Amino acid sequence: MAIYHLRLKLISRALGRAARPGGATQRSVVAAAAYRSGERLYDSSQDKWFEFDKPDVVHTEILAPDNAPGWVFDRQTLWNRVERAETRCDSQLAREVEITLPRELTKDQQVELVRSFVRETYVRLGMVADIAIHCPQASDGKQQPHAHVMLALRELDPSSKTGFYRKKNRDWNEIPEIAKAVSKARKRYNNTGLLEDKLALEAAESQRNVKKWRAGWAEYANRALKEVGSTERIDHRTLEAQGIFRLPQPHIGLARHIEKAYAYLKDRITQWVAVKKRTLLYHEVEHYKKRDPAKLADFVLRLSDMAEDMAAQYRRPTQIPEVPLDR
Repeated sequence: MAIYHLRLKLISRALGRAARPGGATQRSVVAAAAYRSGERLYDSSQDKWFEFDKPDVVHTEILAPDNAPGWVFDRQTLWNRVERAETRCDSQLAREVEITLPRELTKDQQVELVRSFVRETYVRLGMVADIAIHCPQASDGKQQPHAHVMLALRELDPSSKTGFYRKKNRDWNEIPEIAKAVSKARKRYNNTGLLEDKLALEAAESQRNVKKWRAGWAEYANRALKEVGSTERIDHRTLEAQGIFRLPQPHIGLARHIEKAYAYLKDRITQWVAVKKRTLLYHEVEHYKKRDPAKLADFVLRLSDMAEDMAAQYRRPTQIPEVPLDR
């Protein structure tokens, strides 16, 4: 069954937490690209290679605006130039779009769907897009195809040393006029709580980039599903807007592996406890052997009684056949 999932997040140089002793002091967009593409990439700013084991990567490619220089299509060069274009220690380096792909499509159809959506939605505006499609196994045993799209935050500028404009294109975050309209509508609705103000807020929100991109993906995916004859459809709207009255299902993520891990951990911990108990018994025997042979004999007898009691608990009771009474 096709499901809707499109999530946006920023890849920032700042760690967002205290650095661990001996660990990284900042995030690397080159490392992020290496992880998503499954390639071994060199980060010149940190003088470090990044390589990750990603056997679920099934497709990668870079899309760029027309007349883009050749270095843009080299993943290592591209993201090292992005790193050099940013000077602040907490700079935002890239935007990532994470999309779940319909299982009803073949791999080639999924690739073409992502390619057309990214080209029309982002590259047409001047963004450089690095696409990686992963296809790991889902919790239900089937494939879980999804795409990671890393987007540069600056337009290309052949005249600059880094190859990117000095200033970021802020309209790619949010057009200022729309951001102000949304803020104003939200304040009004928060003050009044009226239905008409709620509708006005929703109308203003629908003009935001994130809303347009989410609606655009549903449109592209549904068109692709229709073309292959599938009756499945996805919907970017909230459950309330769809008229579905149920609680949203939380994203399980890593938690889906806990059930399988529990049995393994239980077995390993049981073994560990048994070894610890045996070790303590050995120490106790050695203590008795050296200091009090009489207590050692008593200890051995107690162990025998314990073993007999434990065996009796698992011993099946003898079944005595019933003898019919003579009439």
